[in-house]
Amino acid sequence: MQAGLGEGVIISPKDLAFDKAKQYAKKYRDLGKGVLLDPQYYDPEFAAGKLETWPISEFRQSIGGLSALPSSICSDLARAIEKENRELGCDAVIAPAIPYEAARPEIIALNARLFEIAKNAGDAIGIPTYATVVIGRSATTVEVVEGILSGATTLEADGWYYGFEIDGQQRLPTGIDVVYRYCLAGLTLACSGKGVLHAYSGPLANIAYGAGARAVGIGIWQNLWGFKRTKFQVTAEQGGGGEAPPRYFSGVLWGTIVYPDEVVQLSKRISKSFSSQILQPSSPYSPSSSAITWSKWESRKHMVYIIASMTNRLAQMADARRAMEAAVAALETASMFHQQIVAAGIQLKDETDAYQSSWAAAGKKLLTEHSKDYDWLELCGGP
Repeated sequence: MQAGLGEGVIISPKDLAFDKAKQYAKKYRDLGKGVLLDPQYYDPEFAAGKLETWPISEFRQSIGGLSALPSSICSDLARAIEKENRELGCDAVIAPAIPYEAARPEIIALNARLFEIAKNAGDAIGIPTYATVVIGRSATTVEVVEGILSGATTLEADGWYYGFEIDGQQRLPTGIDVVYRYCLAGLTLACSGKGVLHAYSGPLANIAYGAGARAVGIGIWQNLWGFKRTKFQVTAEQGGGGEAPPRYFSGVLWGTIVYPDEVVQLSKRISKSFSSQILQPSSPYSPSSSAITWSKWESRKHMVYIIASMTNRLAQMADARRAMEAAVAALETASMFHQQIVAAGIQLKDETDAYQSSWAAAGKKLLTEHSKDYDWLELCGGP
């Protein structure tokens, strides 16, 4: 944001104490940026990290317990949500919610109840309330996704905070069908006439706008590249990447390459003009041409900067159809560059060519099979 990108920040309570979050929120607001709070209620019994410092922590319990909360406790929960959002200076309330699952009508009912509680808090503050719609991994068919959304979209929300759970073992989704369902769900929410914020988007930000989003959430960590419930479960893993080298996010490849090893390989085995294209565009955090070392922290900021700067133009487009067409074209270009790298006998460690072509295919499928939905968005003056 200090470098001039981004409209605001989504604060996550899991690893940030409430008092510290208030300090950060003030800094963001002093930059003239917006603030939202994701309550991270996806596993309501999860209480590790810094969650216990937050007012709504005392209301974390089983799904059954939440469903049976008496009205007096619901009022207390609303006041706790109000306190958090008011003291952070949030621009809207993001309602707590459980990920929607196939054949789980009780989750639809519980999320409706949690939304009404959050709506009371938003109304008390005088700010909008967004319904959280995170579609769980059990939604493996279009019909299941549509059934989930038919229940979720009955909520009188001012907008949608949308996520789609992907396989916890994958860095990014690679299948055409799962990406198609991700896009279709976003487009369906957009057709409700209310704004969609695609949470946990990561590199998927480039097709999120083509699926009707008006905003995306981008984080520096790989476990934010798509919603993964494992982030909110107790684990013995330490994570952190250890001694792994930094990755250079290439806007041309729309993927990562190991720095400096693969950068050196590319410069030696393909033409200089071609290798220089792969390292474009640059950012304020890119390594200098003579740099041998580069910190992982700078590499992560570089990635966010490149994704945000390249998707910003998609956000400014007049309609979602144009944004998807542009994203598909960029992904097809990335696939072409990857083919040339493979032809040069180079195998990138991150298998960063595993998803671009399937994402492009999913985008084309959405454009073809849901042309009327795009027409509807245009008629309604939507994205």
